[in-house]
Amino acid sequence: MARRKWRKTKILVGVVGFLVLAYWLYGVYVKHKWGQYLPSTDIVVNGVEREYHLYVPTNPPDGPMSLMVVAIGGDAGSWMFPQQSQFEELGEKEGIILAFPVGKLVPPNEGAWQLNTDAQSRQDIDFIEALIDEISAQHPVDPARVYAIGYSLGSMFTYELACHLSSRFAAIASFAGTMPVSPKSCLQAENVSIMHIHGLDDPIIAYESTWDWKNWDSVGTMMDIPSLVQFWSERYSCQNESQNESADSLHIVHDVCDQNVRVEHYRVNETGHGWPDSINGVPTYQVIWSFLSGFSKSDYSTLSEDGIGHGDGDGDGQGTILEPGENE
Repeated sequence: MARRKWRKTKILVGVVGFLVLAYWLYGVYVKHKWGQYLPSTDIVVNGVEREYHLYVPTNPPDGPMSLMVVAIGGDAGSWMFPQQSQFEELGEKEGIILAFPVGKLVPPNEGAWQLNTDAQSRQDIDFIEALIDEISAQHPVDPARVYAIGYSLGSMFTYELACHLSSRFAAIASFAGTMPVSPKSCLQAENVSIMHIHGLDDPIIAYESTWDWKNWDSVGTMMDIPSLVQFWSERYSCQNESQNESADSLHIVHDVCDQNVRVEHYRVNETGHGWPDSINGVPTYQVIWSFLSGFSKSDYSTLSEDGIGHGDGDGDGQGTILEPGENE
């Protein structure tokens, strides 16, 4: 009897040990396949240790470079961003520094990026501002050409940056996020151009309906996507709206806006929550950069008497609008 019991115990221990080993090996595999490989830097912000990963072009151009802050979703950990290798190739070609901040889950938040920021919840906002300052002190960064992109929860966080660090960012672009229906605070010092991309069939961040967090009452109800685009176009008093529809997407552009910003939206058909490789045949990273690169802070600070800015990175103040089949 005792021998049989001992045999069962050994089998149980063996099974548990195998499962633990398998779980550990799976974690190693996941980290190897999707983990962030860029060097990391620690920075202390308001007494809290934070971390970010950095890509700097190996052959930088003469003069200052653009800076792109890249906010990932999920647990906002040290993971690769979708199309990261393509973004790095773009950075090498165009002279763009890429910063990948790592989020931090702060109770009682449900997500690793703070949403619906107010005066009592600025840790993430202060972190990003400190990150920009530190990178700018170590590398030649053009302060007029700082941008943010995000995915999922990271997309939601880019709207926090647009609201609370509007003096630092010229434009943001993101996929599969939204923002609170009732922002506690969004007092922008300057307008920020916005591109939002979203899958029509997203099962997580619904396209056409509002939704609530399970345990994050302080954030409140989140906007549906048409309302998100309307919020920003009305906030910027955009006078024109144009639409271009293809089999793959609906592209909406709101322009002639205050301070010469622009609000663009791609509704991507037959697409869920996963990052799309391309939109209308154009790689998604290129769609994003074609938008962002058309704006700089110097455009917004040079205003005519009617409040409309002059020029952008291309000299006309309008950036680049890619339509189906176009590829810069």
